Amino acid sequence: MNGLIRNGKTRMALALVAILAGCATAPAPGEDQIANPSQNMDGQPTSNSGINEAVGPSAVLVQPITPLPAPVLTEQQAENRMREMVRRDPLLALMTAEVASQRGDFVSANIAYTEAARSQKDPELAKRAVEISLNAGDVERALTSAKVWAELNPQDAQAGRTVLLLLLSTNRIEEGYPSLETTFKFLKDQEAAHPGMSEASPLRIALEMLMRIPDKEKSYATGIRLLGNDVKEIESQYILSQLAENSDLHDKAIEHIQNVINVVPEERYYVLQAQFMERRDQNPVAAMASLEEQAKRHPDWFSARLYLARMATQANSWAVANKWFKELLKLQPNNYPLYSSQGFVLAKLQDRAGAAEHFNVYLNKTKPEERQNEILIYLTMAELSQADKQYKEAIRWLEKAPNGVENFDIQLKLSNVYKSQDKAAQAEKILRRFKAQNEEDGVRKTIALSQLQESQKKGAEAAREIDSALALYPDQPDLLYERAMVAERLKDLGNVEKYLTRLIEVKPENPHGYNALGYTWAENNIRLNEALELIKKANLLAPKDPFILDSLGWVHYRLGNQAEAEKALKAAYAISPDEEIGLHLMELLIAQGRTSDAQAIAEELKRKFPSSVKVKELSRKISGNNL
Repeated sequence: MNGLIRNGKTRMALALVAILAGCATAPAPGEDQIANPSQNMDGQPTSNSGINEAVGPSAVLVQPITPLPAPVLTEQQAENRMREMVRRDPLLALMTAEVASQRGDFVSANIAYTEAARSQKDPELAKRAVEISLNAGDVERALTSAKVWAELNPQDAQAGRTVLLLLLSTNRIEEGYPSLETTFKFLKDQEAAHPGMSEASPLRIALEMLMRIPDKEKSYATGIRLLGNDVKEIESQYILSQLAENSDLHDKAIEHIQNVINVVPEERYYVLQAQFMERRDQNPVAAMASLEEQAKRHPDWFSARLYLARMATQANSWAVANKWFKELLKLQPNNYPLYSSQGFVLAKLQDRAGAAEHFNVYLNKTKPEERQNEILIYLTMAELSQADKQYKEAIRWLEKAPNGVENFDIQLKLSNVYKSQDKAAQAEKILRRFKAQNEEDGVRKTIALSQLQESQKKGAEAAREIDSALALYPDQPDLLYERAMVAERLKDLGNVEKYLTRLIEVKPENPHGYNALGYTWAENNIRLNEALELIKKANLLAPKDPFILDSLGWVHYRLGNQAEAEKALKAAYAISPDEEIGLHLMELLIAQGRTSDAQAIAEELKRKFPSSVKVKELSRKISGNNL
């Protein structure tokens, strides 16, 4: 708080207080001079015209002849000055407070309004002080002012409620509890006298209040204290389940919602219990099993099936998700957004015809302005068509996209479709005619052009594409990384190191620069200890990145640390059974003489990457070792 009092904005506001005070009242004998209106907040001479216009010619009479710097006040001194100002001329103090508030000096503004409220017995002034402090995020001063507001108008329910909420928000549970209890009883009595008239039930209002307590365990404990824990009181049990979940007391939350289910076994409570279980376990397996059992018993439960479908998509269990979306569409055949969701699930299952059917229903039945993920639909169908070598169909999907000529994702996919047909010139033409409207699209366009050049065995041209963009954006991280990768493929180790080193300098929090440089050295079997340190740094920044774990395993393999290499490579392969990761793990296993384990990995890779030359070569190496 002292820092706020000492800053320039506060000194400026206090100087204005002094000027205005000088117009109203002559300084008391021996009183310290506050400020010089001929100076700015740094003590430098400035024009008097603005001040004279504000307060009139008499302001000139109080200007000292010799400029003096504005004193630095402690918080207590500032408060005392403001209180004195309020005592002398409350109206002038309030005018000053508004100016101070507008200039960011919320402390002085709060003091002025609060002291004016006390001296004038005006609760509205205290209310204004609360608003100023809350807007500034100063809860403590807001609470002090709110108490004055409530003291001046004890019949004002809003004032009392504000004090209560601020007490709870600052963990002053014991001080606020009597008011909380009284408020809750009042709300219950009102509800009993006029059922259904209030916008929210007393328990809902209590939940909102209790949720404001920062100490979550105290929040839950206060809920138990206020509401009791009668397992037959269904609404109380529901509120307690919310408080427990908000406090990360997942088992308690599940217990409370089970109490609700025991009396009212409704779908919504089973779904809520599944959500609690998912958060407790940090995975949806048990939650899905529990809810699936209920869904089988209740074929008309829509929300349960929707939850199960969403959980299956999050787990990449596309066949399971497909099953649940089919059931959802049977229950609600006119719920057209479901067709879009089912279309994406079918796309993941490589069912091009099924995805197209569902997407077309969604697009035909939904107004253009209400469509969600429309561009993604066209891109997804183009991707599926391209994979099936249905290039004309892919182009037709892309041409349906609204404003597709201006959308880089659409144009990039269109270029890629032509590239797949060995029509590099047409692919390049599409990219070059696209007019990037921002840096992001410009960078993506450059990288796409560079990669297109590389696909045509034009490595030098690929490098020049990026060099041209780096002239415009010399420290753009994506360009630096891509330029290093182009250099790596050109066997230009010097430029690999140059651009990756610069990337690390520009983005020290980005793990990929460290990983790429460390892996480059490991792959070239040079500077291995330095490579290990770089990759450790990358792993620290992204501990679950499978490709960084692969690099870590590979550099350990190069260093002869086989146990550490195996641990890292197996962890990487478990997260992402990628071809290169699998090949590294195979090489390690072969080196250890574990050919049967290596062969098992080889069989997995051959199924996933049947055309991989490297997998075939290593498989032959394993066969040779077995002879």
